[in-house]
Amino acid sequence: MLHVRRAVACCGALTVALLSFSVSARAAAPAVVSDAIAYLSSSPPQIGGTTPATGSGAWDDAPDFQFVTTEAVLAIAEAAQTGSSWSTGEALAAVEHTENPQGQNPLAFLDLVSAGSTTPGRAAKFLVLVAEPLGLDTSTLAATIGDPAPDGSFADDQFFTDTLFAALARDLLDGSVPAATVAYIESKQQAAGSWAYNADTTPATDPDIDTTGLAVQALIAGGVPQSDPAVQHALAWLAAQQNADGTWSFFGDPSAESTSRAVLAITAAGYDPNSRCWRDTVLPSATGQPFVGADAALESLAHPDGSISGPNVFSAAYATGQAVQGIERSWLPVARAADEACVVASAGPPVAPTPPVATPVPAVLAVPRFTG
Repeated sequence: MLHVRRAVACCGALTVALLSFSVSARAAAPAVVSDAIAYLSSSPPQIGGTTPATGSGAWDDAPDFQFVTTEAVLAIAEAAQTGSSWSTGEALAAVEHTENPQGQNPLAFLDLVSAGSTTPGRAAKFLVLVAEPLGLDTSTLAATIGDPAPDGSFADDQFFTDTLFAALARDLLDGSVPAATVAYIESKQQAAGSWAYNADTTPATDPDIDTTGLAVQALIAGGVPQSDPAVQHALAWLAAQQNADGTWSFFGDPSAESTSRAVLAITAAGYDPNSRCWRDTVLPSATGQPFVGADAALESLAHPDGSISGPNVFSAAYATGQAVQGIERSWLPVARAADEACVVASAGPPVAPTPPVATPVPAVLAVPRFTG
């Protein structure tokens, strides 16, 4: 398993370092990513139709309800990487040079988000998406995350993703995830192989692609092997939900966000999301069916303005930020199983991506979850 090693931040927020982490190659056309970053850099800051105060330098209207900014910042940081090892210097410089019309970058806003990250879940999410990849000081965030509750969850587990982000954060900070947390995550897997946003395991609770993708990443970070039944069962469920055009859906429409979260889970488990091998290995019944790789699927959701999103999107900037992360696959996933060799015979070359269509996905329903 490959783990990201923590950046040393001993001299303040601007301390930078190189992390010994291989940046995976991406097959998507560079123009897709560069156009997406240009869109993020020029898109008006907004969420849910509201416009934040002029000069915030962020994509959200308040640091205590930030939703887009951390995702956009990580996308910008990932797109700025030029080498085979993660550079916090390149990441931070790219964010510093992303300015709104008033000449302000998001860093002052991010300072406020960091200061307001006073629960384990919020602190963990900020550490994973911003502080560690940019090489910022993480001491206060680490203290806030702390240790899990006796059942392995983290104290503010209002949403299951709080514990999942805490698991990733502990891996980044300590190189390991508490065994109780790994067991807690595994115990919340639904019979179908999925996870619900609220960790409910009852059949009546809708499974969630985004949460399932994050849960797989957390298990891999916790040392669970790719061959483990929990991981294989989750990947089989994800494979069964994939649309013919290579995307995954949210409320019945192709979703850049859900597609990128599924792609990161596949990558974390050591599979190539651009190869049909992963799908045919975890879901043999799909062998011979048409296949579209991850990059082509995400590219098919790109728009002329540079944004990447499906129809009826809640926030185009949020979708675009997560889409870039799914294409780049460099900082996320933070831990990866060893590359899995393809053992499934190919059923032919990938088919060309088709325009996004509203493909119904049975029993999958999710709503945005705001966790800081």
